[in-house]
Amino acid sequence: MGERTRVLKHPGVLLVAEARRVVGLVGVSGALSSQSALRFEDLVGRFVEFCVAGHGLGSLGEVTPSIAGGFVAAGTRAGRPSVATQHVRRSSLRLLFRYARQLGLVELDPTIDLRLPPRSNVRCRPLTGDEVGVCRSFALWSLTNTRRPAAWALAEATARTAELPHISVADVELEQGRVWIHGSSRTEPRWGAFSEWGVVQVARRVADLRERGADESTLLVYEGAGSVGSGQASSCLAISDTLIAAGFAGERDVRPLSVAAWAGRCVFAASGRIEVAALVLGVRSLDRAARLIGWDWHEPEEPS
Repeated sequence: MGERTRVLKHPGVLLVAEARRVVGLVGVSGALSSQSALRFEDLVGRFVEFCVAGHGLGSLGEVTPSIAGGFVAAGTRAGRPSVATQHVRRSSLRLLFRYARQLGLVELDPTIDLRLPPRSNVRCRPLTGDEVGVCRSFALWSLTNTRRPAAWALAEATARTAELPHISVADVELEQGRVWIHGSSRTEPRWGAFSEWGVVQVARRVADLRERGADESTLLVYEGAGSVGSGQASSCLAISDTLIAAGFAGERDVRPLSVAAWAGRCVFAASGRIEVAALVLGVRSLDRAARLIGWDWHEPEEPS
């Protein structure tokens, strides 16, 4: 948790211990990338100090919505925190209290009603890595349900809601960590790559379906037998349910497409090539790919 939390005295000892337990659980869950996990741990350390030194709290269960909101809005050395910084802080707290509830340390999430200005003025923006981590945790809403986390894993592999209903067991290659996405009227057929977290969730789903007598033709997410429209609506709901549970559905620039946009943004960040991102996303236009991942090629990237 860092040096600053090690020197905190009673009554914050319990709170520090609770936070450490949560950080450890998040670390083994695979919900965050290594970079996001380090940022999460640092922010949790700052939050612990904020709660103990600033408010004299003794446990996570004593955190109120007002205290959580105060941390999110707390000023930095440069002054008022940016909207992006506030979103990162809120995502970290949501993840903290999500896993704290799982450990039985708290009963309620004090950030659930914390509203922030949108991160952008576009219709649909990519999720951030921190937000994806939060959504992964909420996709796993029960130990028995495998459909919702599998749907989220497919969305991370760039499958759109129009494509999700057509993906079957036969389309999944778990050893290669990929899935064949059939495309749609707006996207090209392509291979989608699973995250490490996604491989685990899709493997659970396939095993679950096989235990119920599924064969290679069994659809992975869509369980109905209706029209193309009903299949897309059902798949859209599977992703939307996770966004709602994670508290992001009320943000006007977040949609189910934001998940694929995140994946495309990751590919672009790793390759530096918009054409690679376009191929992964299955879009037919470089301009469309750039808009989807939130990259303005007319302007140079600002240093992070």
